[in-house]
Amino acid sequence: MEITSKIKQPKVQLFLIAAIGLFFFRMLFSTGGLLISFINEMIVLGVFYFSLLNLTQVLSKKHFSAITLVKSLLFLTLVSILLYNFLEGFHSLIGAEQIELLSSNAIFVSLITFSFDLLIIILLSYLFLVFRLLFFLKQRKNVKTYFTAFLVFLVLSSFATLLDKYAGWDFIKMAFTANAIILMAINSLKISWIAFLSKKEKKQLLLFSFGLIVLFGISISLIHSDNGISKVLNNFSPSLNYFNLLLNIYGVIYFSFLFVTTLFHLPTAEAFDRKATEVTSLQILSRLINQVLDFKELGDTITDLAIKVCNADAAWIILTDDETKTPVAPKNIGFVTADKIQSVLFSQRNKNNDKEITFASVAVCNEHETKNEQFCYAASAPLKSHNNVNGYLFVAKKAEVPFDDEDRSALETFSDYASIATENAKLLKSSIEKERLERELDVAREMQGKLLPQSIPEVEHLDISSVFVPAFEVGGDYYDFFKLSADKFGFIIADVSGKGISAAFIMAELRGIIESLVMTFDNPKDILVKTNEIIERTLQKKNFITAVFGVFDFKSEKLFLSRAGHSSILFVRDNEVREILPGGVGLGLTYSGKFEFYLEEYSLQLKENDIFVLYTDGVTEAKDGNLDDFGLPALKKIVTEFQNESVDTIAKKIMTQVSLFSQGSPQHDDITLLLFKWKNNLEKQHG
Repeated sequence: MEITSKIKQPKVQLFLIAAIGLFFFRMLFSTGGLLISFINEMIVLGVFYFSLLNLTQVLSKKHFSAITLVKSLLFLTLVSILLYNFLEGFHSLIGAEQIELLSSNAIFVSLITFSFDLLIIILLSYLFLVFRLLFFLKQRKNVKTYFTAFLVFLVLSSFATLLDKYAGWDFIKMAFTANAIILMAINSLKISWIAFLSKKEKKQLLLFSFGLIVLFGISISLIHSDNGISKVLNNFSPSLNYFNLLLNIYGVIYFSFLFVTTLFHLPTAEAFDRKATEVTSLQILSRLINQVLDFKELGDTITDLAIKVCNADAAWIILTDDETKTPVAPKNIGFVTADKIQSVLFSQRNKNNDKEITFASVAVCNEHETKNEQFCYAASAPLKSHNNVNGYLFVAKKAEVPFDDEDRSALETFSDYASIATENAKLLKSSIEKERLERELDVAREMQGKLLPQSIPEVEHLDISSVFVPAFEVGGDYYDFFKLSADKFGFIIADVSGKGISAAFIMAELRGIIESLVMTFDNPKDILVKTNEIIERTLQKKNFITAVFGVFDFKSEKLFLSRAGHSSILFVRDNEVREILPGGVGLGLTYSGKFEFYLEEYSLQLKENDIFVLYTDGVTEAKDGNLDDFGLPALKKIVTEFQNESVDTIAKKIMTQVSLFSQGSPQHDDITLLLFKWKNNLEKQHG
């Protein structure tokens, strides 16, 4: 019944009609001149085309990973080689004179051979579609032109085989073939999906690539030989035989490039896996912040994720209000061993700040434990909220390798999230009984404040000032500073759409994502593009984020900016205020290639006393008693008037004017200001 329904489909019927037509055509015209050969090739092309249509419809209903596609190529190539060998054996068995398709005295032989030729067409169609899927997989740019050009020369080279019978015309096929091979090499360089594979998958890919290079090489030798399968396919369709040869050559070139590329990616694969795990874990914890009420369930999740993020073997939590200091949600560690490690770390805390992360060697304190309970290094991070320590997150590792700076950074970021998650779980539970909404707002405001920089960094060549005034209702304003390298200093200002708890949580998630990405990337556009890719998994359709990411390059004395739908940047130079407004749409508005396409990267050569003012719409949309906006012209006027003053003075003047303007009206949105002034020699300026 299912087969009958499939046969009734128009595309399947067209394929069968073309195949039957080819069969009878070859029965009537087994040999002929150029015209007969051309008609034969056109009918073969029709069969191949309808085979592609049917297979495309089947493949479009499924989702394939890169490794799955490579495995399918292995299977297809192996089946093709077995089929070639079978046909070659069949050819030898019946004799060369009987292999002529559909000759009047060998109908049975012709039917069998035609069936296998038809099967080869289907296999080639599938092989071509898999190559096409691999080429377009994870592509962020429009590369359709490259593949189309490659396909055109592939077809032209194949049809040029019709001229092989005529002396002096073989240069046409050679010219088309040369262009096809050049495009094969160019297309083989456009491999973007390999960066998204894990280390384990990249190791598998090395093995599969080597296997495919060997298999494609064997297939080429069979197809290119003067007898066997080459003779069968040339008798059936010289164009199809040459197309098959070129497709196998493409396989050798593609997987040779892939093998080398994978080999160079392998050393960094572990670092990429760790960053991916860290970002994913922070996303999971961000989701749980607003969902999990049961502290035990949340604690299990925190300790489980802490092991992955911090490259540890065990994790547990203790709460400060528990006088017994009993471990909560322990993972891979016993209570006795955990208690010994806690004692060592707490003795270190008494010497250091109680609110800082502590690291210690703990090999001596548990050297008499069983092998499974012997740990070498441990660390503890405070779970802070409202400037109080509510508990500690502990991690321990068995390897004789101390926690490094990357582990410290990961633990610090994760403990911030864990602090928010644990505190929020308690508040949400108590808010069921009394003042739920007010308590949620208080927690979120505290969280928002903690996630913002607590002090202005001191940076050579820059005067920096920042102002953050939260509204009564929680919002999603965010800004931060990053030391990207010795010569580069980055910053971000962002505004989450909407207000309330959800906006604050999105802001918290954004902070975690950005902090992870700046460890790997230092290009503003790359960071915003990667952020947009990551938030697709968690950001609801009704939300979006506007942002500006900038990088001061001290070596080249340039500023690089990318703007994702945020307010314009005010730029002051030589008594003139200009708006910098590079193209770009907000994060979360689109996850297609359009985001990267419209996102511009703006650069500016810096001069002495250049001033840059960044702000959220809480400044320009501040309301007076008549509900009129403060507006951008008023902001420009202040900046122009006080441009010769320090950035702190300019920020104070702006806030004073905004406060006077909106006097008597409640503040409806967070106000965030970032000001930078470029100085070639700050020490000389401050004397």
